[in-house]
Amino acid sequence: MNPFDAANTTLRKDLAAYSDALTTLVSRLPQARGLCDQILKEVRLAHALLAFATGPLVHEVGAILYKLQNLWPYREAAFARTLGFADEIREADELRQEAERGLKILVRHNDALASELSTCFVNIGSMLAQERVLLAECDASIRPHVKNMELTRKRLNLLIAAVDARIPASTEQQSALRAYTATAELLNDWENGVPLDARGVEILERCLEMLQNAGTSHFTAIPPPA
Repeated sequence: MNPFDAANTTLRKDLAAYSDALTTLVSRLPQARGLCDQILKEVRLAHALLAFATGPLVHEVGAILYKLQNLWPYREAAFARTLGFADEIREADELRQEAERGLKILVRHNDALASELSTCFVNIGSMLAQERVLLAECDASIRPHVKNMELTRKRLNLLIAAVDARIPASTEQQSALRAYTATAELLNDWENGVPLDARGVEILERCLEMLQNAGTSHFTAIPPPA
């Protein structure tokens, strides 16, 4: 197999695998955000309960609740990630530890208010654990492709140059050149890869469709080096 055939085959496999990874993210990230929405509801309830407390409990638990409401989905460009989700996973772990710390504080207070607050922290900790599982699945799905998009672009550039320089002018050659060039232009619209949402899946599927229409036979016609 010449280097052009090898690049062509690998390119198609990479884009198909990346599309599968994005499909996983498209289904999991909304679930994770839903958990974060529910966590904020528990935080608001805890704040409302804490309004009836007095003494050091107000400051100690209030400080923890302040940290718990700083969740990743509400930051700018939360879904525009192609570098994995290590930061979000670490945050989920740290916030779950904060929820556990809140429970340890509340266990010293044997009253109905502390009991209700403890329920809030138990629920928050449980949802953070579920969120972490979803984020870990997203991270495992996308991480193999973190550094691969640069190689994908290099392969596209190679194939465009090869079709342009080595394939005799014809309708098939022009069709292949348009397909590879259009694919490169689509991917180059995003500096760090395609968006990690349904639009990203659609883009990669469109790239694969264009490459499929371009065919694969033209590279076998390129003679080996002398």
